[in-house]
Amino acid sequence: MISRLKNALCSVRTPLLLSLGLSSFASLANHQYHFENVLGTSMDITIYGAEDEQIDTAVGVLSNKIQVLEGTLSTWQLDSTINQLNQNLVIPNQSKELTEVLHLCENWHKQSGGKFSCRMGLIRQRWLEAENTQTLPDRIEMRHFARDIQKRENPISLTAEELHLAKNIQMDPAGLAKGYIIDIGMRTLRELLPSATGIKLDIGGDISFWGIPENKTHWKVGLGNYIDSTDSHSNSYIEISNHAVAASGHLSRFYQIERRKFSHILDPNEGWPMDSAPSAIVIANDATTADAVATALSTQKASKGIEWVNSLPGVEALVRSSGIAVMSDGWHRFVPSSSQQDYQHEENVYIEYQIPSIDTAKYHRPYLALWISDLNNNTVRQLLLLGESERWAKENNRWWRRVGRKLPGLLDAVARPTRLPGKYHLSWDGLDDQGKSVKSGEYILHIEAAREGGGHDYQKVRFDTRNMEHVIQLRPKGELGQITISQSAGNLLSANL
Repeated sequence: MISRLKNALCSVRTPLLLSLGLSSFASLANHQYHFENVLGTSMDITIYGAEDEQIDTAVGVLSNKIQVLEGTLSTWQLDSTINQLNQNLVIPNQSKELTEVLHLCENWHKQSGGKFSCRMGLIRQRWLEAENTQTLPDRIEMRHFARDIQKRENPISLTAEELHLAKNIQMDPAGLAKGYIIDIGMRTLRELLPSATGIKLDIGGDISFWGIPENKTHWKVGLGNYIDSTDSHSNSYIEISNHAVAASGHLSRFYQIERRKFSHILDPNEGWPMDSAPSAIVIANDATTADAVATALSTQKASKGIEWVNSLPGVEALVRSSGIAVMSDGWHRFVPSSSQQDYQHEENVYIEYQIPSIDTAKYHRPYLALWISDLNNNTVRQLLLLGESERWAKENNRWWRRVGRKLPGLLDAVARPTRLPGKYHLSWDGLDDQGKSVKSGEYILHIEAAREGGGHDYQKVRFDTRNMEHVIQLRPKGELGQITISQSAGNLLSANL
């Protein structure tokens, strides 16, 4: 069923609720289209600034193009081109789109260190069979099978005439195919609608935005709560233009075997469903990248995923694990100033901390916790946690009493490997652990370190985000080196000269 909605004269409209908890808002939309049963979900299109007849033609061309692409890339259509390749291991090289998608799959497999994988077709098939027979697979066997698939080099080969697939490999490009189709769809609309001033193309909650809405400077995208409907920050939103947004999550889809539910997100190296897989919202310059990165973030620890995102140009992400939101370095750029409440300053709070070099026969890297609280010692933001062992993390007893024991999943969300002696930098963007802006004012930075076979030290310093003209420094103390706080990264360098 296809329904077309024209709201050019309507001053108020109900927001569309999108999958994975994303919602998008626009007012006085010139043209809106809604399609059901597109890529197994729905498609919504909003267009500003173009003529009716041009839009009708463009949307018709887009719909036909998406149907063709679905027939090429969908693993749910038995006669699709990719299913023919999976079944026969060789097909004529006739589809430019399939070739591009398979190359993108392998590129992201390499770029993500195997955390993104389109090679999971046979693994997913085994889990579907397990659900049908209600028999849990053997975990060790699945691990060996998955790792054999993962370590294959060049599973796809291409000649001028044929496309070949290695034995025991079945490709499932679902992790980026939707984003790829959205990108083609957006290019199609822009080519056919040169007079358009703003376009939003949304398929199942993955969205590409171009231009701007009428009388606006950005598109407003509500983040919603894609994990827990009781989240008090579900009204948070971001503002973007000429970007794409994709989300990943695992609550709505699962394999059920007897009374147990297993996430549909599979660890590529284990062939086994992720336990408490992180969920993510990703902003990127194109929908393919946003889709692939969001998928990869669901198969690894939040802290490692964000560290990876910070290395990707033009990509930002918010990852949530165990109720903790972890944001990439540039995420705050998309948080509108109107949602910042009383948080007035525009710059981050920059922190330099040092792990001192200690002369000892057997040196163990320290376990270190760094967090921010209000003046009543209520935790505002966990900034850093070095040390992934709960046993030794508890040695930072102040951190454990005030933060760690209250958030049992914190190690999985933010902990990183311990580090060698040296100087390190991080920043606070004025957001709390749930990703919501906090008020400007006075806060306390806490830093605590414990070392196996060594000492235990704790320091704290009070600072005011409304008045940070001067650099604040704490002298070294035992397991803690010098700590410097500033509202300018350049001031940190000056303080060390």
